[in-house]
Amino acid sequence: MVQVTEDIFGIATNPFTKKAQVVRRYTMSNANNLSVSIIQLGATIQSIKIPDAYHQVSDVVLGFEDVAGYVKYRNYKFGCTLGRVTDVVGNGEFFMDERRIIVSKNLGQKHQIDGGFVGFDQVIWDLYMIRPDGVTLRHVSQDGHEGFPGTLNVMIHFTIDDDNLFFIRIEATTDQTTPVNLSNHIYFNLAGQCTGKKGIFDHRITMDAVETMETSADGLPTGRFNNDSVYDIRLPVLIGDRVRQFEKRSAKGYNVCYALDKEFDSNITRYVGRFMHPQSGRSMKILSNQPSVKFATANDFPQEPLGEEPILGKNCTRYWQHSGFSVQLLNYPDAVNQPDFPKIFINPGEHYLHETIYQFGIQESWKCCAEPEELEALGEEPMRGR
Repeated sequence: MVQVTEDIFGIATNPFTKKAQVVRRYTMSNANNLSVSIIQLGATIQSIKIPDAYHQVSDVVLGFEDVAGYVKYRNYKFGCTLGRVTDVVGNGEFFMDERRIIVSKNLGQKHQIDGGFVGFDQVIWDLYMIRPDGVTLRHVSQDGHEGFPGTLNVMIHFTIDDDNLFFIRIEATTDQTTPVNLSNHIYFNLAGQCTGKKGIFDHRITMDAVETMETSADGLPTGRFNNDSVYDIRLPVLIGDRVRQFEKRSAKGYNVCYALDKEFDSNITRYVGRFMHPQSGRSMKILSNQPSVKFATANDFPQEPLGEEPILGKNCTRYWQHSGFSVQLLNYPDAVNQPDFPKIFINPGEHYLHETIYQFGIQESWKCCAEPEELEALGEEPMRGR
């Protein structure tokens, strides 16, 4: 049985009216001690609490206990919804219906990133309805906002069930042809949000992808794909072992976009990957209808050895480099400028749909370390499987 409660999280400035506005939090909980909290600011996932194999409940999402934290560290996009076009729009422009569309340029005054100066992450979303199993938030993005054509009506449904499934379903319609690529940017740490780099490095992960998107020196997709062994995580690997392989590279960890499905069909929800913290027994399986996944290990967080100031998160936790990982489901970056990438434009009368499902589970610690054949003999799902 799912219950939904509501409380006041704080007060933020509405970016459109410039007036102070109450930000509410909606918390869904089930009979298995899974709870998920959503705040209106940025349609942000503020908390996910789940028990471990020893019945200890911990928050496994990085974030803040007040609005001030989300405002101060908004460039890190903690848990928020991104759009109207997630990731990059190269050179801040694209062609559509034989027209040149110029959008705002908030990345080095050259490109647009994550929807522009006032993206969906800064919006205070309207409550559309409280559901028996969750909540629906709504935002109407006006024609011309950040340069994008068309009024876009967006609905996000956040729901859970008693099988420890957490659903994010995003729908959108438009009155003019426009690009749409919406996503959510959660930083996870299944060991608990307070355990930092050590907790992250103990995770075992696997994802059903091998090709990564090649980018130019400017960070734009070239339209080509790479096969680099350090990014191949189709079989279980420890995050710590893989991140250490980046020590002699310019990147200090994962920050890469995998191509999941070049024949994109939003009606098909497919397995993406599985993440496990053996010491606690917590696991997370992800399914989505999106054609790519951007996986990152918080490389841009402050570095303690350099004397940088940490990000102060929940319960005064200090977030340093590699304190979390993000698994962002989305359409291909810069698809507006790559005709061979999956379709990103929707027309009036068409329906945009993004669906991502997180399945949380618990596995006894000894099973995390068992050989796949041993688990199969016991009727358990091996880490490598779906």
